[in-house]
Amino acid sequence: MQHDAHEKIVDLSMLDTLRSELSARGESIVHCHGCFDIVHPGHIHHLRFAARQGDRLVVSITPDRFVNKGPDRPMFNEILRADNLAALGFVDWVVINDAPTSVGLLERLRPDVYIKGAEYSKNSDPRFEHERAIVEEHGGRVVFSDDEVVFSSSALVDVVRSEQLSSSSESGLLALARGFDLSTHALTRVLRKARKKRVFVLSESIIDLYAHCQVPEIAQEHPMLSLSPDHEVSYDGGGAIIAKHLFEIGLDVTLCTPVGRDRATLAFVERMQASGVHIQPIECEQSLPIKLRYLVDGEKVMKIDSPVRYALPDECADEIVSHVHQVGGYDAMVIADFGLGLFANGLASRVIEGIRQSVDLILGDVSGRRAQLSDMRGADVLCPCEVELRQMLHSDERPVVELANEALEITQAQSMCVTRAGDGLLLFDKGLGIRDLPALCFNPTDVLGCGDALLAGMTASLVGGADRIQAAYIGSLAAAVEGGLMGNLPVSANQILERATQLGAMLAGEQAARSAAVVEPRLCDMKSVKA
Repeated sequence: MQHDAHEKIVDLSMLDTLRSELSARGESIVHCHGCFDIVHPGHIHHLRFAARQGDRLVVSITPDRFVNKGPDRPMFNEILRADNLAALGFVDWVVINDAPTSVGLLERLRPDVYIKGAEYSKNSDPRFEHERAIVEEHGGRVVFSDDEVVFSSSALVDVVRSEQLSSSSESGLLALARGFDLSTHALTRVLRKARKKRVFVLSESIIDLYAHCQVPEIAQEHPMLSLSPDHEVSYDGGGAIIAKHLFEIGLDVTLCTPVGRDRATLAFVERMQASGVHIQPIECEQSLPIKLRYLVDGEKVMKIDSPVRYALPDECADEIVSHVHQVGGYDAMVIADFGLGLFANGLASRVIEGIRQSVDLILGDVSGRRAQLSDMRGADVLCPCEVELRQMLHSDERPVVELANEALEITQAQSMCVTRAGDGLLLFDKGLGIRDLPALCFNPTDVLGCGDALLAGMTASLVGGADRIQAAYIGSLAAAVEGGLMGNLPVSANQILERATQLGAMLAGEQAARSAAVVEPRLCDMKSVKA
Protein backbone atom coordinates (compact mmCIF):
# COMPACT_ATOMS: atom_id res chain seq x y z
CA MET A 1 0.00 0.00 0.00
CA GLN A 2 1.26 3.50 -0.79
CA HIS A 3 2.42 5.61 2.14
CA ASP A 4 2.87 9.11 0.65
CA ALA A 5 -0.51 10.87 0.70
CA HIS A 6 0.37 12.98 -2.34
CA GLU A 7 1.10 9.86 -4.39
CA LYS A 8 -2.41 8.64 -3.68
CA ILE A 9 -3.97 11.50 -5.68
CA VAL A 10 -4.10 10.18 -9.24
CA ASP A 11 -5.10 11.79 -12.51
CA LEU A 12 -8.14 10.64 -14.46
CA SER A 13 -5.84 9.56 -17.29
CA MET A 14 -4.33 6.88 -15.00
CA LEU A 15 -7.63 5.09 -14.33
CA ASP A 16 -7.39 2.67 -17.25
CA THR A 17 -3.90 1.59 -16.23
CA LEU A 18 -4.95 1.33 -12.58
CA ARG A 19 -7.93 -0.84 -13.47
CA SER A 20 -5.81 -3.15 -15.65
CA GLU A 21 -3.07 -3.60 -13.04
CA LEU A 22 -5.51 -4.41 -10.26
CA SER A 23 -7.43 -6.86 -12.44
CA ALA A 24 -4.18 -8.60 -13.39
CA ARG A 25 -3.37 -9.08 -9.69
CA GLY A 26 -6.89 -10.29 -8.93
CA GLU A 27 -7.60 -7.39 -6.57
CA SER A 28 -11.09 -5.98 -6.26
CA ILE A 29 -11.90 -2.27 -6.44
CA VAL A 30 -14.26 -0.48 -4.08
CA HIS A 31 -15.39 3.00 -5.14
CA CYS A 32 -16.91 5.89 -3.17
CA HIS A 33 -17.89 9.26 -4.65
CA GLY A 34 -18.90 12.57 -3.08
CA CYS A 35 -18.00 16.15 -2.24
CA PHE A 36 -16.29 15.48 1.11
CA ASP A 37 -16.09 19.20 1.91
CA ILE A 38 -15.58 18.63 5.65
CA VAL A 39 -14.36 15.12 6.52
CA HIS A 40 -16.37 14.41 9.66
CA PRO A 41 -17.01 11.24 11.76
CA GLY A 42 -19.83 10.19 9.44
CA HIS A 43 -17.43 10.20 6.48
CA ILE A 44 -14.79 8.25 8.41
CA HIS A 45 -17.35 5.59 9.35
CA HIS A 46 -18.60 5.44 5.73
CA LEU A 47 -15.11 5.16 4.18
CA ARG A 48 -13.82 2.65 6.74
CA PHE A 49 -16.88 0.50 6.00
CA ALA A 50 -16.12 0.83 2.26
CA ALA A 51 -12.50 -0.23 2.71
CA ARG A 52 -13.65 -3.52 4.28
CA GLN A 53 -15.73 -4.44 1.21
CA GLY A 54 -12.77 -5.19 -1.09
CA ASP A 55 -9.02 -5.00 -1.65
CA ARG A 56 -8.49 -1.41 -2.77
CA LEU A 57 -10.54 1.73 -2.06
CA VAL A 58 -10.76 4.51 -4.66
CA VAL A 59 -12.49 7.72 -3.60
CA SER A 60 -13.52 10.32 -6.18
CA ILE A 61 -14.59 13.87 -5.40
CA THR A 62 -16.72 16.42 -7.23
CA PRO A 63 -14.60 19.34 -8.50
CA ASP A 64 -15.24 22.84 -7.19
CA ARG A 65 -17.06 24.08 -10.29
CA PHE A 66 -19.71 21.36 -10.06
CA VAL A 67 -20.42 21.55 -6.33
CA ASN A 68 -23.97 22.83 -5.92
CA LYS A 69 -24.50 23.11 -2.18
CA GLY A 70 -25.27 26.81 -1.82
CA PRO A 71 -23.29 30.04 -1.40
CA ASP A 72 -19.53 29.78 -0.75
CA ARG A 73 -19.48 26.02 -1.14
CA PRO A 74 -17.29 24.11 -1.08
CA MET A 75 -15.55 25.63 1.92
CA PHE A 76 -12.30 23.88 0.89
CA ASN A 77 -11.07 23.66 -2.68
CA GLU A 78 -10.74 20.37 -4.53
CA ILE A 79 -6.97 20.08 -3.91
CA LEU A 80 -7.40 20.39 -0.14
CA ARG A 81 -10.35 18.03 -0.13
CA ALA A 82 -8.40 15.43 -2.09
CA ASP A 83 -5.40 15.83 0.21
CA ASN A 84 -7.60 15.32 3.30
CA LEU A 85 -8.91 12.02 1.94
CA ALA A 86 -5.48 10.84 0.81
CA ALA A 87 -4.21 11.28 4.37
CA LEU A 88 -6.54 8.49 5.53
CA GLY A 89 -4.69 5.20 5.79
CA PHE A 90 -7.56 3.05 4.52
CA VAL A 91 -7.97 5.13 1.32
CA ASP A 92 -5.74 3.84 -1.51
CA TRP A 93 -6.34 6.41 -4.26
CA VAL A 94 -8.17 9.72 -4.66
CA VAL A 95 -9.43 11.07 -8.00
CA ILE A 96 -10.76 14.56 -8.76
CA ASN A 97 -13.58 13.77 -11.16
CA ASP A 98 -13.87 16.45 -13.86
CA ALA A 99 -17.63 16.07 -14.29
CA PRO A 100 -20.84 16.93 -12.41
CA THR A 101 -21.65 13.23 -11.74
CA SER A 102 -19.70 9.99 -11.35
CA VAL A 103 -21.31 8.32 -14.39
CA GLY A 104 -18.31 8.67 -16.74
CA LEU A 105 -15.90 7.66 -13.99
CA LEU A 106 -17.87 4.49 -13.26
CA GLU A 107 -17.67 3.55 -16.95
CA ARG A 108 -13.87 3.77 -16.85
CA LEU A 109 -13.15 2.41 -13.37
CA ARG A 110 -15.76 -0.40 -13.45
CA PRO A 111 -15.65 -0.98 -9.66
CA ASP A 112 -16.45 -4.35 -8.18
CA VAL A 113 -18.27 -2.61 -5.33
CA TYR A 114 -19.82 0.86 -5.41
CA ILE A 115 -20.60 2.23 -1.93
CA LYS A 116 -23.47 4.62 -1.26
CA GLY A 117 -24.81 6.01 1.99
CA ALA A 118 -27.76 4.41 3.78
CA GLU A 119 -30.06 7.22 2.66
CA TYR A 120 -29.79 5.95 -0.96
CA SER A 121 -31.28 2.54 -0.10
CA LYS A 122 -34.74 4.06 -0.38
CA ASN A 123 -33.85 6.68 -2.99
CA SER A 124 -35.42 6.58 -6.45
CA ASP A 125 -33.34 9.47 -7.83
CA PRO A 126 -32.85 8.72 -11.57
CA ARG A 127 -29.20 9.86 -11.33
CA PHE A 128 -28.46 7.18 -8.76
CA GLU A 129 -30.39 4.58 -10.77
CA HIS A 130 -28.18 5.44 -13.76
CA GLU A 131 -25.08 4.89 -11.61
CA ARG A 132 -26.41 1.56 -10.33
CA ALA A 133 -27.14 0.39 -13.90
CA ILE A 134 -23.56 1.12 -15.04
CA VAL A 135 -22.02 -0.66 -12.05
CA GLU A 136 -24.18 -3.75 -12.50
CA GLU A 137 -23.69 -3.75 -16.29
CA HIS A 138 -19.96 -4.30 -15.70
CA GLY A 139 -20.51 -7.05 -13.13
CA GLY A 140 -20.25 -4.90 -10.02
CA ARG A 141 -22.69 -4.42 -7.18
CA VAL A 142 -23.97 -1.50 -5.09
CA VAL A 143 -23.60 -1.74 -1.31
CA PHE A 144 -25.15 0.67 1.16
CA SER A 145 -23.30 1.64 4.31
CA ASP A 146 -25.21 1.74 7.58
CA ASP A 147 -26.51 4.93 9.24
CA GLU A 148 -24.94 4.26 12.64
CA VAL A 149 -22.93 7.52 12.51
CA VAL A 150 -24.64 10.33 10.61
CA PHE A 151 -23.43 13.89 10.13
CA SER A 152 -24.19 16.51 7.49
CA SER A 153 -21.37 18.65 6.07
CA SER A 154 -23.92 21.28 5.03
CA ALA A 155 -25.40 21.44 8.52
CA LEU A 156 -21.94 21.76 10.07
CA VAL A 157 -21.03 24.56 7.64
CA ASP A 158 -24.29 26.36 8.42
CA VAL A 159 -23.63 26.21 12.17
CA VAL A 160 -20.10 27.60 11.72
CA ARG A 161 -21.34 30.42 9.53
CA SER A 162 -24.17 31.28 11.89
CA GLU A 163 -21.62 31.65 14.68
CA GLN A 164 -19.37 33.77 12.47
CA LEU A 165 -22.23 36.08 11.54
CA SER A 166 -23.27 36.58 15.15
CA SER A 167 -19.80 37.09 16.63
CA SER A 168 -17.43 38.38 13.99
CA SER A 169 -16.15 41.90 14.45
CA GLU A 170 -15.83 42.06 10.68
CA SER A 171 -19.61 41.93 10.17
CA GLY A 172 -21.63 45.07 9.54
CA LEU A 173 -21.59 48.01 7.21
CA LEU A 174 -17.98 49.06 7.67
CA ALA A 175 -16.80 45.53 6.90
CA LEU A 176 -18.82 45.55 3.66
CA ALA A 177 -17.41 48.94 2.72
CA ARG A 178 -13.90 47.48 2.77
CA GLY A 179 -14.74 45.26 -0.18
CA PHE A 180 -17.56 47.08 -1.98
CA ASP A 181 -18.04 50.67 -3.09
CA LEU A 182 -20.92 52.00 -0.97
CA SER A 183 -20.07 55.68 -1.43
CA THR A 184 -22.85 58.13 -2.23
CA HIS A 185 -21.09 58.82 -5.51
CA ALA A 186 -21.32 55.14 -6.50
CA LEU A 187 -24.99 54.93 -5.45
CA THR A 188 -25.78 58.07 -7.46
CA ARG A 189 -24.16 56.55 -10.52
CA VAL A 190 -26.23 53.38 -10.13
CA LEU A 191 -29.56 55.20 -9.71
CA ARG A 192 -28.84 57.52 -12.63
CA LYS A 193 -28.15 54.53 -14.84
CA ALA A 194 -31.46 53.00 -13.75
CA ARG A 195 -33.49 56.00 -14.90
CA LYS A 196 -36.10 55.19 -17.56
CA LYS A 197 -35.41 51.45 -17.37
CA ARG A 198 -38.66 49.56 -17.96
CA VAL A 199 -40.04 47.53 -15.05
CA PHE A 200 -43.16 45.36 -14.97
CA VAL A 201 -44.80 44.89 -11.56
CA LEU A 202 -47.20 41.96 -11.19
CA SER A 203 -49.10 42.07 -7.91
CA GLU A 204 -52.35 42.67 -6.08
CA SER A 205 -52.97 46.31 -5.17
CA ILE A 206 -54.29 47.22 -1.73
CA ILE A 207 -55.74 50.28 -0.04
CA ASP A 208 -54.08 50.78 3.34
CA LEU A 209 -56.52 52.79 5.46
CA TYR A 210 -55.32 54.42 8.67
CA ALA A 211 -58.04 55.40 11.14
CA HIS A 212 -56.48 57.81 13.65
CA CYS A 213 -58.47 57.61 16.88
CA GLN A 214 -58.87 59.62 20.03
CA VAL A 215 -57.65 58.21 23.34
CA PRO A 216 -59.46 54.87 23.76
CA GLU A 217 -62.03 54.17 26.44
CA ILE A 218 -63.58 51.07 27.96
CA ALA A 219 -67.06 50.43 26.61
CA GLN A 220 -69.88 50.60 29.16
CA GLU A 221 -71.80 47.55 27.96
CA HIS A 222 -68.75 45.25 28.17
CA PRO A 223 -65.10 45.47 29.26
CA MET A 224 -63.74 46.00 25.74
CA LEU A 225 -61.77 48.73 24.01
CA SER A 226 -63.87 51.56 22.56
CA LEU A 227 -62.23 53.51 19.71
CA SER A 228 -63.50 56.79 18.29
CA PRO A 229 -61.93 57.61 14.87
CA ASP A 230 -60.93 61.22 14.49
CA HIS A 231 -59.83 61.15 10.86
CA GLU A 232 -58.84 58.64 8.19
CA VAL A 233 -55.94 58.62 5.72
CA SER A 234 -55.65 56.15 2.84
CA TYR A 235 -52.52 55.00 1.05
CA ASP A 236 -51.98 52.96 -2.10
CA GLY A 237 -50.38 49.72 -0.96
CA GLY A 238 -49.38 46.29 -2.21
CA GLY A 239 -48.17 46.31 -5.79
CA ALA A 240 -49.27 49.94 -6.14
CA ILE A 241 -46.71 51.25 -3.65
CA ILE A 242 -43.96 49.12 -5.19
CA ALA A 243 -44.78 50.70 -8.55
CA LYS A 244 -44.81 54.18 -6.99
CA HIS A 245 -41.44 53.62 -5.34
CA LEU A 246 -39.94 52.58 -8.67
CA PHE A 247 -41.43 55.58 -10.47
CA GLU A 248 -40.14 58.00 -7.83
CA ILE A 249 -36.69 56.47 -8.15
CA GLY A 250 -36.90 57.29 -11.85
CA LEU A 251 -37.97 54.13 -13.68
CA ASP A 252 -40.63 53.58 -16.34
CA VAL A 253 -43.15 51.38 -14.52
CA THR A 254 -46.10 49.26 -15.62
CA LEU A 255 -48.33 47.81 -12.91
CA CYS A 256 -50.24 44.67 -13.83
CA THR A 257 -52.93 44.26 -11.17
CA PRO A 258 -56.53 43.08 -10.72
CA VAL A 259 -58.94 45.90 -11.53
CA GLY A 260 -62.69 45.82 -10.88
CA ARG A 261 -65.47 48.04 -12.18
CA ASP A 262 -66.49 49.85 -9.00
CA ARG A 263 -66.04 53.59 -8.61
CA ALA A 264 -63.28 53.37 -5.98
CA THR A 265 -61.17 51.07 -8.16
CA LEU A 266 -61.58 53.29 -11.22
CA ALA A 267 -60.50 56.25 -9.10
CA PHE A 268 -57.44 54.23 -8.04
CA VAL A 269 -56.53 53.59 -11.69
CA GLU A 270 -56.83 57.28 -12.52
CA ARG A 271 -54.75 58.16 -9.48
CA MET A 272 -51.97 55.74 -10.43
CA GLN A 273 -51.88 56.93 -14.02
CA ALA A 274 -51.77 60.55 -12.86
CA SER A 275 -48.76 59.67 -10.68
CA GLY A 276 -46.91 58.37 -13.76
CA VAL A 277 -47.49 54.60 -13.43
CA HIS A 278 -48.89 52.71 -16.44
CA ILE A 279 -51.70 50.28 -15.62
CA GLN A 280 -52.06 46.90 -17.33
CA PRO A 281 -55.39 45.73 -15.85
CA ILE A 282 -56.36 42.17 -15.00
CA GLU A 283 -60.13 42.51 -15.25
CA CYS A 284 -62.13 41.08 -12.37
CA GLU A 285 -65.36 41.60 -10.41
CA GLN A 286 -63.85 42.29 -7.00
CA SER A 287 -63.26 45.72 -5.57
CA LEU A 288 -59.84 46.67 -4.25
CA PRO A 289 -59.01 45.02 -0.93
CA ILE A 290 -58.84 47.43 2.04
CA LYS A 291 -56.67 46.79 5.07
CA LEU A 292 -57.87 48.92 7.98
CA ARG A 293 -55.58 49.87 10.85
CA TYR A 294 -56.68 51.76 13.95
CA LEU A 295 -54.07 54.04 15.51
CA VAL A 296 -53.92 55.93 18.78
CA ASP A 297 -51.21 58.61 19.15
CA GLY A 298 -49.50 57.16 16.06
CA GLU A 299 -49.39 53.62 17.47
CA LYS A 300 -51.33 50.83 15.77
CA VAL A 301 -53.70 49.07 18.13
CA MET A 302 -55.78 46.94 15.74
CA LYS A 303 -55.72 45.67 12.15
CA ILE A 304 -58.66 44.37 10.12
CA ASP A 305 -57.77 42.49 6.95
CA SER A 306 -59.80 42.51 3.75
CA PRO A 307 -62.00 39.51 2.90
CA VAL A 308 -61.33 40.01 -0.84
CA ARG A 309 -59.96 36.90 -2.56
CA TYR A 310 -59.32 36.75 -6.28
CA ALA A 311 -60.34 33.73 -8.35
CA LEU A 312 -59.01 34.38 -11.83
CA PRO A 313 -59.16 32.06 -14.87
CA ASP A 314 -56.12 29.94 -15.79
CA GLU A 315 -55.64 31.84 -19.06
CA CYS A 316 -54.67 34.90 -17.01
CA ALA A 317 -51.05 33.74 -17.04
CA ASP A 318 -51.06 33.38 -20.83
CA GLU A 319 -52.44 36.90 -21.23
CA ILE A 320 -49.72 38.38 -19.02
CA VAL A 321 -46.99 36.51 -20.90
CA SER A 322 -48.49 37.61 -24.22
CA HIS A 323 -48.46 41.26 -23.13
CA VAL A 324 -44.79 41.08 -22.11
CA HIS A 325 -43.84 39.61 -25.49
CA GLN A 326 -45.96 42.11 -27.42
CA VAL A 327 -44.23 45.13 -25.85
CA GLY A 328 -40.79 43.66 -26.49
CA GLY A 329 -40.00 42.65 -22.92
CA TYR A 330 -38.84 44.61 -19.87
CA ASP A 331 -35.55 45.29 -18.14
CA ALA A 332 -36.97 43.79 -14.95
CA MET A 333 -40.08 42.18 -13.51
CA VAL A 334 -41.20 42.34 -9.89
CA ILE A 335 -43.64 39.70 -8.66
CA ALA A 336 -45.15 40.37 -5.23
CA ASP A 337 -47.71 37.96 -3.78
CA PHE A 338 -49.81 39.43 -0.96
CA GLY A 339 -51.80 36.23 -0.50
CA LEU A 340 -55.10 37.45 -1.96
CA GLY A 341 -55.53 34.73 -4.57
CA LEU A 342 -53.95 36.31 -7.64
CA PHE A 343 -51.13 33.78 -7.62
CA ALA A 344 -53.24 30.70 -7.05
CA ASN A 345 -52.80 27.82 -9.51
CA GLY A 346 -49.08 28.46 -9.95
CA LEU A 347 -49.50 31.81 -11.73
CA ALA A 348 -46.07 33.09 -10.63
CA SER A 349 -44.06 30.11 -11.88
CA ARG A 350 -46.03 29.96 -15.13
CA VAL A 351 -45.46 33.65 -15.83
CA ILE A 352 -41.76 33.41 -14.94
CA GLU A 353 -41.31 30.47 -17.29
CA GLY A 354 -43.19 32.22 -20.07
CA ILE A 355 -41.36 35.57 -19.93
CA ARG A 356 -37.89 34.36 -18.94
CA GLN A 357 -36.38 35.09 -22.36
CA SER A 358 -37.96 38.56 -22.57
CA VAL A 359 -37.00 39.90 -19.13
CA ASP A 360 -33.41 40.32 -17.97
CA LEU A 361 -34.08 40.32 -14.22
CA ILE A 362 -36.89 38.87 -12.09
CA LEU A 363 -37.37 39.65 -8.40
CA GLY A 364 -39.99 38.14 -6.12
CA ASP A 365 -41.47 38.63 -2.67
CA VAL A 366 -44.42 37.41 -0.63
CA SER A 367 -46.49 38.76 2.24
CA GLY A 368 -49.05 36.98 4.37
CA ARG A 369 -49.61 33.37 5.36
CA ARG A 370 -51.45 32.48 2.14
CA ALA A 371 -48.54 33.56 -0.09
CA GLN A 372 -46.11 30.88 -1.26
CA LEU A 373 -42.44 31.73 -1.78
CA SER A 374 -41.85 28.31 -3.33
CA ASP A 375 -44.04 29.36 -6.29
CA MET A 376 -41.37 31.90 -7.31
CA ARG A 377 -39.28 29.23 -9.03
CA GLY A 378 -37.03 30.74 -11.65
CA ALA A 379 -36.76 34.22 -10.14
CA ASP A 380 -33.26 35.70 -9.89
CA VAL A 381 -33.63 37.44 -6.51
CA LEU A 382 -36.08 36.76 -3.67
CA CYS A 383 -36.67 39.12 -0.73
CA PRO A 384 -38.65 37.37 2.03
CA CYS A 385 -38.59 38.28 5.68
CA GLU A 386 -37.46 35.59 8.12
CA VAL A 387 -41.05 34.75 9.11
CA GLU A 388 -42.02 34.17 5.46
CA LEU A 389 -38.97 31.98 4.92
CA ARG A 390 -39.85 29.89 7.96
CA GLN A 391 -43.46 29.57 6.78
CA MET A 392 -42.24 28.29 3.43
CA LEU A 393 -40.19 25.49 5.02
CA HIS A 394 -42.45 24.92 8.06
CA SER A 395 -39.68 25.46 10.58
CA ASP A 396 -39.54 27.65 13.68
CA GLU A 397 -36.19 26.42 15.03
CA ARG A 398 -33.74 25.63 12.22
CA PRO A 399 -30.97 28.21 11.58
CA VAL A 400 -31.84 30.92 9.06
CA VAL A 401 -28.70 30.08 7.08
CA GLU A 402 -29.82 26.48 6.64
CA LEU A 403 -33.33 27.52 5.61
CA ALA A 404 -32.09 30.08 3.08
CA ASN A 405 -29.79 27.55 1.44
CA GLU A 406 -32.66 25.08 1.13
CA ALA A 407 -34.97 27.77 -0.30
CA LEU A 408 -32.33 28.74 -2.87
CA GLU A 409 -32.11 25.11 -3.88
CA ILE A 410 -35.90 24.80 -4.24
CA THR A 411 -36.44 28.03 -6.15
CA GLN A 412 -33.14 28.01 -8.06
CA ALA A 413 -32.78 31.74 -7.32
CA GLN A 414 -29.32 33.29 -7.53
CA SER A 415 -29.75 35.50 -4.47
CA MET A 416 -31.99 35.72 -1.43
CA CYS A 417 -32.28 38.76 0.82
CA VAL A 418 -33.77 37.72 4.17
CA THR A 419 -34.93 40.69 6.25
CA ARG A 420 -34.98 40.36 10.04
CA ALA A 421 -36.61 43.58 11.29
CA GLY A 422 -34.29 45.29 13.79
CA ASP A 423 -31.56 42.71 13.14
CA GLY A 424 -31.08 43.93 9.58
CA LEU A 425 -30.82 41.48 6.70
CA LEU A 426 -28.82 38.52 5.49
CA LEU A 427 -27.91 38.35 1.82
CA PHE A 428 -27.35 34.86 0.45
CA ASP A 429 -25.75 34.93 -2.98
CA LYS A 430 -24.39 32.00 -4.99
CA GLY A 431 -21.43 34.12 -6.06
CA LEU A 432 -20.75 36.24 -2.97
CA GLY A 433 -21.75 33.86 -0.20
CA ILE A 434 -23.42 35.15 2.96
CA ARG A 435 -23.32 38.85 3.85
CA ASP A 436 -24.73 40.58 6.92
CA LEU A 437 -26.18 44.09 6.68
CA PRO A 438 -27.45 45.85 9.83
CA ALA A 439 -30.76 47.70 10.04
CA LEU A 440 -30.36 51.30 8.88
CA CYS A 441 -33.50 52.71 10.51
CA PHE A 442 -32.78 53.10 14.21
CA ASN A 443 -36.09 54.51 15.52
CA PRO A 444 -38.80 53.62 13.00
CA THR A 445 -42.02 55.60 12.96
CA ASP A 446 -44.01 53.04 10.95
CA VAL A 447 -42.63 49.80 9.55
CA LEU A 448 -45.53 49.27 7.10
CA GLY A 449 -44.14 49.00 3.58
CA CYS A 450 -40.45 48.74 4.51
CA GLY A 451 -40.16 45.42 2.70
CA ASP A 452 -41.81 46.88 -0.42
CA ALA A 453 -39.38 49.81 -0.38
CA LEU A 454 -36.44 47.43 -0.04
CA LEU A 455 -37.71 45.33 -2.98
CA ALA A 456 -38.11 48.44 -5.15
CA GLY A 457 -34.71 49.81 -4.16
CA MET A 458 -32.98 46.54 -4.99
CA THR A 459 -34.79 46.32 -8.33
CA ALA A 460 -33.77 49.83 -9.36
CA SER A 461 -30.19 49.20 -8.24
CA LEU A 462 -29.78 45.94 -10.14
CA VAL A 463 -31.12 47.34 -13.42
CA GLY A 464 -28.73 50.24 -12.84
CA GLY A 465 -25.77 47.88 -12.83
CA ALA A 466 -25.21 47.56 -9.07
CA ASP A 467 -23.59 44.49 -7.59
CA ARG A 468 -25.66 42.48 -5.10
CA ILE A 469 -24.11 44.23 -2.07
CA GLN A 470 -24.76 47.71 -3.44
CA ALA A 471 -28.32 46.62 -4.29
CA ALA A 472 -28.92 45.31 -0.75
CA TYR A 473 -27.51 48.56 0.67
CA ILE A 474 -29.67 50.79 -1.54
CA GLY A 475 -32.71 48.63 -0.76
CA SER A 476 -31.96 48.93 2.96
CA LEU A 477 -31.63 52.71 2.62
CA ALA A 478 -35.03 52.85 0.91
CA ALA A 479 -36.52 50.73 3.71
CA ALA A 480 -34.93 53.05 6.30
CA VAL A 481 -36.49 56.09 4.66
CA GLU A 482 -39.87 54.35 4.53
CA GLY A 483 -39.60 53.36 8.18
CA GLY A 484 -39.23 56.98 9.15
CA LEU A 485 -42.53 57.96 7.49
CA MET A 486 -46.06 57.59 8.82
CA GLY A 487 -48.09 55.62 6.30
CA ASN A 488 -47.24 53.91 3.05
CA LEU A 489 -45.60 56.69 1.03
CA PRO A 490 -43.31 56.40 -2.01
CA VAL A 491 -39.57 56.87 -1.54
CA SER A 492 -37.56 58.87 -4.07
CA ALA A 493 -33.97 58.60 -5.31
CA ASN A 494 -33.11 61.88 -3.61
CA GLN A 495 -34.37 60.60 -0.26
CA ILE A 496 -32.27 57.44 -0.62
CA LEU A 497 -29.12 59.43 -1.42
CA GLU A 498 -29.73 61.92 1.37
CA ARG A 499 -30.06 59.03 3.80
CA ALA A 500 -26.84 57.52 2.42
CA THR A 501 -24.96 60.78 2.95
CA GLN A 502 -26.24 61.13 6.52
CA LEU A 503 -25.39 57.54 7.37
CA GLY A 504 -21.97 57.77 5.77
CA ALA A 505 -21.11 60.90 7.74
CA MET A 506 -22.22 59.28 10.99
CA LEU A 507 -20.25 56.09 10.42
CA ALA A 508 -17.16 57.97 9.27
CA GLY A 509 -17.30 59.96 12.50
CA GLU A 510 -17.58 56.80 14.59
CA GLN A 511 -14.70 55.18 12.75
CA ALA A 512 -12.51 58.28 13.14
CA ALA A 513 -13.15 58.20 16.88
CA ARG A 514 -11.92 54.59 17.06
CA SER A 515 -9.03 54.74 14.65
CA ALA A 516 -7.03 57.00 12.38
CA ALA A 517 -7.94 54.75 9.43
CA VAL A 518 -9.95 56.54 6.74
CA VAL A 519 -13.01 54.74 5.37
CA GLU A 520 -14.61 57.84 3.83
CA PRO A 521 -13.79 57.12 0.18
CA ARG A 522 -15.52 53.72 0.27
CA LEU A 523 -18.61 54.48 2.31
CA CYS A 524 -19.52 58.16 2.23
CA ASP A 525 -19.27 61.13 -0.07
CA MET A 526 -19.88 64.40 1.74
CA LYS A 527 -20.82 66.31 -1.39
CA SER A 528 -24.47 67.16 -1.88
CA VAL A 529 -25.64 64.80 -4.60
CA LYS A 530 -28.88 64.67 -6.53
CA ALA A 531 -30.02 61.92 -8.87
